[in-house]
Amino acid sequence: MGSFSSRRVAAGCGIAAPVLVLSAILLSTALADPFTWSGHALSDLGRPGTATFPLFNGGLVLGGVVGAPFVGRLWAEAWTPLERAGVVCYGLAIAGMALVGVFFLEHTDWYLGRSLHGPVALAFFAGAPVANLLLGAGAVRAGERRWGAVTVGVGLAHLLLWGGWLLAIDVGLLESGAWFGLVEFLAAVLFGGWTAVAAVRLLDRS
Repeated sequence: MGSFSSRRVAAGCGIAAPVLVLSAILLSTALADPFTWSGHALSDLGRPGTATFPLFNGGLVLGGVVGAPFVGRLWAEAWTPLERAGVVCYGLAIAGMALVGVFFLEHTDWYLGRSLHGPVALAFFAGAPVANLLLGAGAVRAGERRWGAVTVGVGLAHLLLWGGWLLAIDVGLLESGAWFGLVEFLAAVLFGGWTAVAAVRLLDRS
């Protein structure tokens, strides 16, 4: 009974974590002044001195902490080497997301002499699609072809989102950095949406 209950709690964390993070982001955008999707990055919401500093950064850190048990549940359910590699990348993405709230923009004014904001943000935004591609390929190999195809599709959607944005800048349709916050949010929705659906599947499996 205890093992069964812990598995359900770990799966439930996969639903709670994206709800916490996406809610914190959306609430921060509503409270921030000024903030525009076209002119700001999401990380601007976590700058020291802003009204949204504790909400945005706290939401990311709390989401990472709550999401950690779900990473463990994914690992327990991984049957193939590809799936296990995907879980490792997923865990790195979750850790990167949480650490964005720790190593916020201008954190060097508070601690550390070198900014780690860029590397941890990259760990999230690069880790998410790689995790989906590996998890999806592993699921197909394990015989879960429909779920594997959906998961690979989410990974490809990440790549198309970022690739399309970069291409639009390269050909002059967008100014450099324009709409970066929106692209970041859409990537977070893809990551959080897949996480929640995967968690529901694991709850049903429990």
